[in-house]
This record gives sequence, C-alpha cells and structure tokens, in this order.
Amino acid sequence: MSFCRSRLIVFLWVLAGGLLCLRAEDVVFPDDAGVINLKQAPYFARGDGLTDDTAALQQALIENGGRNRILYLPKGTYRISATLRWPVVDPGKFRGRTILQGENREQTVIQLLDYTPNFANAGRPQPMIWTGVKGDGYLRNAIHNLTVHTGMGNPGAIGIQFLANKQGGVTDVDIIAGGDGSGSTGLDLSHSETIGPLWVNRVRVRGFDTGIRAANPVFSLTLEDVEVTGQKLAGLRNSAQVLTLRNFRSTNAGPAVQSTDPVGFITLLDSVFQGLPSKRNSPAVINRGILVARNLSTPGYTNAIENRSGHGDGAPGPLVQEYQSHDIFTLFPAPPFSLNLPVEETPQAPWDDLSQWASPLKWGGKPDDLADDSEALQKAIDSGATTIYLPNGEWVLKTPVEVRGQVRRILGTEAKLSVSTPPGQPPLVIGTNAAPTVWFERLEVEGLKSALVQLTAERRLVFRHCTSVSLDWKAKGSVFLEDVSSALTWELGPGQFLWARQWHQGVQGLKLANRGGTAWLMGYSTERPGILATTTAGGKTEILGGLCLANGGLKSMPMFRIEDASASIIIAEASFTSTPYQTIVEETRKGSVKRMSNYGLSGDQPLPQRVGGIAIPLFTGYYGVGAVEPKSNLPKPKTSR
Repeated sequence: MSFCRSRLIVFLWVLAGGLLCLRAEDVVFPDDAGVINLKQAPYFARGDGLTDDTAALQQALIENGGRNRILYLPKGTYRISATLRWPVVDPGKFRGRTILQGENREQTVIQLLDYTPNFANAGRPQPMIWTGVKGDGYLRNAIHNLTVHTGMGNPGAIGIQFLANKQGGVTDVDIIAGGDGSGSTGLDLSHSETIGPLWVNRVRVRGFDTGIRAANPVFSLTLEDVEVTGQKLAGLRNSAQVLTLRNFRSTNAGPAVQSTDPVGFITLLDSVFQGLPSKRNSPAVINRGILVARNLSTPGYTNAIENRSGHGDGAPGPLVQEYQSHDIFTLFPAPPFSLNLPVEETPQAPWDDLSQWASPLKWGGKPDDLADDSEALQKAIDSGATTIYLPNGEWVLKTPVEVRGQVRRILGTEAKLSVSTPPGQPPLVIGTNAAPTVWFERLEVEGLKSALVQLTAERRLVFRHCTSVSLDWKAKGSVFLEDVSSALTWELGPGQFLWARQWHQGVQGLKLANRGGTAWLMGYSTERPGILATTTAGGKTEILGGLCLANGGLKSMPMFRIEDASASIIIAEASFTSTPYQTIVEETRKGSVKRMSNYGLSGDQPLPQRVGGIAIPLFTGYYGVGAVEPKSNLPKPKTSR
C-alpha cells in the first residue's frame, strides 16, 4: 500500500469518525415507555442553568438504581454541587442496571457549580458522577447522550468515574473541563479493580490533566470513535489494563497515549494523533507495556512510538502501517502482519418519529404480569410501525414471533425479555418479509435454551446494548454486535459476516465456531473454560484485542483452533486460579498439526506473561493470498520447526 493511499485511508477514518461523534440526535420516548422523566414528579429537577438540582438527581438515583430504569434528562442545564452517586443496591449481588439518559448530547448538560469547595483541591480529585467502585456485578450501567461540564474554578474535578461489567458503557457523551481546562481526569476508568468489559463510543473529552485514565489488569475496555483534546499531561494514560482503541483521535502537545505498566496491553487501530507545538518534544505514544498499532498517523510529533519494552524498537512515524512491541508468532509459514480484514461500520438506526412507534400495550400485552405477550407483540409488529418498543418491565415470549413488514427496530427501554419458547424454536424469527436491516437494542434477555433470533433470509442484523444475544443463522448476511454479552455458542459459515465490538462471551465450552465465514472481533472478552474460537473450512477470523479470563479447572482444550483456514489473533489472558490455557493455538494445514504452548514456540521466543496468563501481541495463521506486507524494519517472526 502506498504512503499516500494510506494517508488517505487515515483521513477518511477520521472524517467518518468525526461525523459520528457530531451526531446529536434528539432521543425521545413515548409517555408509556416506563422512562422516568426527572423534570416531572416526584423529582422536579429544573434544568434551568440556575437551580442546584443535586438533591433531585441524587434522589432519583437512590430510588431507581439497580432496576433497569432509564433516568431521563430532557434538554437543559442541570447544575450540581456534589457528586452524583449510583446506589449500592445489594452489596452481595448486583449493583448495576442504572441508566442515565439525556435527550441531546449537546443540549442536555450536567454542570458543576462554579468554585465548588469539594472540587477545589487538585491533589484530592472528586468525580462529578460516580457509578460504583468494587465488584463484578455492575451489569448494564450506562450513560448516554449528554454533556458533563466541570464549570469554573474546579481544578479537582473528575468528569465521570465509570464502572460496568460485561455489558454497559458510555456513549454519545461530551466531557468538558470549564474555564482554563483545569481538572484531573475527564473519563476515569481506573478507580476500581474490576472495571469492564465495557464500551466507550462517540465520546469527546476536552481539557483536564488527563483525558482518559485506565488501570488494573482486568477486564478489558473497548473504545471507538473517541476524541481527546487540550490535555495538560496526556490524552490517555493506561496502567495495566487491556485496551482496544479504534478511531481514537487526539489533538495535544503532550503524548496522545501513555502505557505505564509492563502488563498493560493496548491495541490501537485506525487512529490519528495530531501533535501541537510544545516547549518539550514528545512522541505520540510512550509504551512500557504491550502495544499493537495499525494504521496510525501522528503528524506534528517528533516520532510516533517510543517503546520501552519488548524488542525495544519504536516507530518514527508520521505514519505507522503496522507495529508490534513484542515478537510475532506463527506455527506454519505466514505473513508477519495481521489479517487486516476490510471493516464494516455498525449501521446506525434512525430515531423514528414517535408516530411510527408501537408497543404490545395497545394489543393487551402487559409487563410484569408473567402472561404470554407473544400475540400482542406480533400484532404490534403487524401494525405498520417501523419501531417496536417494549416499555420497561418484564415481557414474556412463549411462542415464536415473526419480525416482518415495516419493522426495522425493536427497542427495549431497558426491558427484560423472558423467553420460554419450545426447545429449538427461537422466539424471534426473521425471514424474507423483514426489512433489509433490523436492529435489536437495549434488552436484557433471560431464559434462553437456544437462539434468541432465527435468521432464514439474507439480511443485516444489529444488536446493541443487549445481554444473552444469540443467533440461529440459516442464511447469508451480516451481523453486527455492539456492547453485547452472550451465553451460547455462536456459529457462522460461508456467506456470513460477523462484526463484533465489545462482545463478552460467557458460555462454557466452544464460544465461536467459524466454519467458512468471516468474523471480525474488536474487544473480545471471554470467561469459563472452552475454546474461544475455531476457524475451519477456509473461514477468516480476526481478533483485535480483548481478554480471556481463564478461571475454572484445568484446560485440555486449546484457546484457539485453526484448520485449513485463516486467523490472526491479538488478545490477553488472565488467570487468578493458576489454571491458564496450556495450549494457546492448535493449527492444522493439510493434515499436519502444530501447537503453540503457553511457553511460546521455544525457549528463545516465549510469550509475554501477564496476571497468571500470557499475552499474544500477534499470532498469524494464514496463507496471505493477495495480501501486501506493510513496510517495517522490525525482525521477521520466528516460525515453529
């Protein structure tokens, strides 16, 4: 690939990401959706830019935290004078399921009162919003579509200290340091030992000492379409966490990214770091951990990557096509670079006018009564509406429902979908009468014994902000996963394309079986024993960052299996039970089998060790037909003999 063409690709990525970040659509819900409007009774927040709304907002959090309720802030400026705290609902169990939702990211503002005493000490910073501190039960925490502003004279302010596990995140949010840009951290993802897996998407951070801070060696964070500007120290600072960043944009005089701990693992994709004039020259990236970078542009910086670990070689820039701080691993002869599949962006659903919405309520469905709502949901689907919404509460499906006609979006207002359809009969069926693209969003699914959705005709499906997502895939098509969790095996074959961003797979046993399809996974996290992915029959699998939590018993299976197929793998492992995977990759070509153990290929090429497990900076297992090798002065990988 030529230098000019690569620069053009980077520019197009930035342009596309910038347009996504500027999307400021009004988010409104029907009156009967079960959404809690904080300007209405009983909370009566004013949002007038003058009144201190702290008490009203905090009371709403206390009374509704942990209940999967949307706490909705219409347009306005809500002034606060103390930290807004997510409640600890049940210290021994779940503490999450608290969702703060604005109407418009630019016109719904939570702003700290100027010169607030509790936020005056830069040496003891305090968060404006705090969503939890310890434990792994913070499922489905989320903040969407609003701005957090520190006001004037609050140098000890942190914008958001965020915590979610397995499914949850921060999307379409601006975090702004007021005045001269003073403040500690915009988005703090370092305050708990158990942050993640979680999703940060279309977020902008302006000002602060550090834009985004991450720490602790588990459980992995995935960030896409994120922008940091005007930081005093660094755009992003990471200590030990597993991060996957794509379309990450920084405009700063200091480093865009700092990785300060040897077990920190950053996968950096399709990003642009613009360096500004400074009295002290700085590289764009300072790395003391494990770093993979691909399609990185660093104009304005003295050099792109300063590497202080692994092989020690950095990268001069201003364009980095592909870089690994540590050795590349192969079992059979293969190109020394990642598969680099063409990436499809997640389709964005339009927010339809409310006149185009329908719910099962109109046809006798009722949440939380434990009665079968299948017939009512089918009638809502057949009403001619384009958006079907499930008001907050528990909905029951005992017989399959066909998604067809004009419907293109099924949206739960953080609703629970309890499934008890007969074995082998998925509750939602999509066939030839469905829209070309169908979205499923904001659903917590329970009771699945088989797939949630059956796809019998070529379509595009999008799952966002959902738990227990699974698919019976019987036709060609593309499926997009974004901030979802699963608890069943996924399978795909020829003509089937999977694009996954922040996907947590919790099934025990085989998690992904790619038998001739194409799977692109960015930020792939797993738990419980089992093969993470098999790729066979000419399939293509690319894994770009994430974490395997290798707890449980001894593992006789490999972490990955490849047979006459193509795969490239970048992932970290952690094990707190001293039971890591013994075999990392088992690859078969034309009947010949080779294995890579958790010691690496040989004594002179060990895998990097981290947190009771290993790290894979890059494993390649493919022929590379038609591939073009990026220019690099790094050593070629050693191959198993």
